Amino acid sequence: MENWRKALEAFLEEWPYASELAGVLVCGSYITGNPSNRSDIDVHMVLKEGEQWRERGNRIIDGYLVEYFCNPPAQIRNYFKEDYGERSTHAAVQFATGEIIFDDEGTISILKEEARDWLEKPFEKLGETGLEFIKYAIWDSLDNLQDLYENGGKEFKFVYYNSLKVLFDQYCQFLSLEQIPYYQIASYLSEESYLGKYLKDPFPDEEFSRIFLESLKVSAEEEMVSLYKRLSDHVLVKMGGFSIGGWKMKSPIEK
Repeated sequence: MENWRKALEAFLEEWPYASELAGVLVCGSYITGNPSNRSDIDVHMVLKEGEQWRERGNRIIDGYLVEYFCNPPAQIRNYFKEDYGERSTHAAVQFATGEIIFDDEGTISILKEEARDWLEKPFEKLGETGLEFIKYAIWDSLDNLQDLYENGGKEFKFVYYNSLKVLFDQYCQFLSLEQIPYYQIASYLSEESYLGKYLKDPFPDEEFSRIFLESLKVSAEEEMVSLYKRLSDHVLVKMGGFSIGGWKMKSPIEK
């Protein structure tokens, strides 16, 4: 038996609420592949239907960090729904790719099927008003970055990398794609193994991917500004174009 499985087994043997469990699912890199020295063991402790509590915590066992999530099925379904509303598939991917340790009542098998259904559900497209405000925001971010560069702003690089992350999210929203964690964006755009591990389709714009990855490598501020402008211009063209002169957006007030 692999050492991480021995640690998981020890964790489960010490679990104090065994009578309230419907099943256990383990997920993450130890299941999907390529764990690092910092990978933890992610465990979903699924409670029986009707339980009204939840718990999240961490244990270190034999040098392994076990991160556990204890929820009744109704709460897990809420996580699927909440993630979808935030353009995320985090919980659904965990359940879809996870390994069942035991599932006496068949609850986890049902949740795995529901997770796959959520992964197949397309995200809503941007409306006209939302799109126009995003295009303005993209122009404004570029303008702010150029101003920092021209005036030697000390926070230039901080703003640059944050702006890249925001621009990527904005483009994904326009493309009706999910939100990718900032620390996984480069892997998402460049590694086929990442796509298989997290059940992702390839990013649909190869030109954007190429420029974005290049923008992460440069260190000279002049090159940073140039690449960020190319990315911004590219995205705005894909969004139908934008001109700041005479721009306006009339919409109903919020109630």
